[in-house]
Amino acid sequence: MRSEFVNPLTEPRWNDWILEHPDVTIFHTAQWARVLVECYGYRPRYAVFREAEKIVGILPIMEVRSLWTGRRGVSLPFSDECAPLMANGITLPSLIAEIRSFGMENKWDYLELRGGGDIALVGVQSDDFVAHHLTLDSSEEVQFSRLRDSTRRNMQKAIREGVEVHHLQTRLAVDVFYSLHCKTRRRHGLPPQPVRFFDLIREILLETGLGFVSLARFEKQWIAGAVYFRFGSQSVYKFGASDPSFQHLRANNLLMWEAIRGLRNEGATELSLGRTDRHDAGLLQFKRGWGGREIRLPYHRVGLRTQTGGREPRIRNLDSAASLSHNVVRRLPLSVLRLLGRVLYRHVG
Repeated sequence: MRSEFVNPLTEPRWNDWILEHPDVTIFHTAQWARVLVECYGYRPRYAVFREAEKIVGILPIMEVRSLWTGRRGVSLPFSDECAPLMANGITLPSLIAEIRSFGMENKWDYLELRGGGDIALVGVQSDDFVAHHLTLDSSEEVQFSRLRDSTRRNMQKAIREGVEVHHLQTRLAVDVFYSLHCKTRRRHGLPPQPVRFFDLIREILLETGLGFVSLARFEKQWIAGAVYFRFGSQSVYKFGASDPSFQHLRANNLLMWEAIRGLRNEGATELSLGRTDRHDAGLLQFKRGWGGREIRLPYHRVGLRTQTGGREPRIRNLDSAASLSHNVVRRLPLSVLRLLGRVLYRHVG
């Protein structure tokens, strides 16, 4: 087996290569790589493994270089779950040796892996999340029957109250969602992602048919929103945001249901609800109501300078950092929080 490290932005066959694997997601695509490169300046180091001329393994990696948090390979930054794509009979440990050598040559502190069945055999666990995967059934009646009773009641309440849902791909829709996103992040004690990140998502993904924004409106006011991606048969719920003043209308439940219906009609067969912190009881309750499979989603690090997980960055992620000053962050003006997000996020990846 031989390996090479390629840049999907300069390899026109990249998306054709990954589409040969049934578990490919938007996070494996050249389009998502372009979003990360153009927004944060990361270097694509995508590992491709071949036996003869047949591709038997792919692991997308971005090189993150920061004077603050160090140098490392991440598969992939800001991507909830990006498992390696491997042919039958190929295991992750058989691929890691080549990646390890490449990382050491490039002075990485460690390689971070997000998802994959046998990651524990090659690395040290660094984080532990939960993921939910929904099978999108061909029958809407069967799909509806899988929902928890309280989820169905919340959807019906939103309909009775007059909440409307719109699936959009326009600049205005992204601007509306970003406004809700900023308010939601501040409520959680976190800075929002840079506005450029969402502009690139709109330009590179949404406007090319690889996703949409769902917005909920009540009496001419936008009260909740969500961003969904789709590639091949797989789809992802990536971001959600809402105005807490209208929480009693249960718009988020109707947003999710209408997105499920829309994705089914587009041919998606599975929807990932993204990662969830094990201690986020409210979000776990919401995601468990849709009848999907709940699985562990551990992150692992392969140390490249020591025998353990590698040198710890000074700040592991903004969620843990902000938790130390949650109340302070919630009181900051949105303009300050947006500046913090623009400065900090590229370092934490």
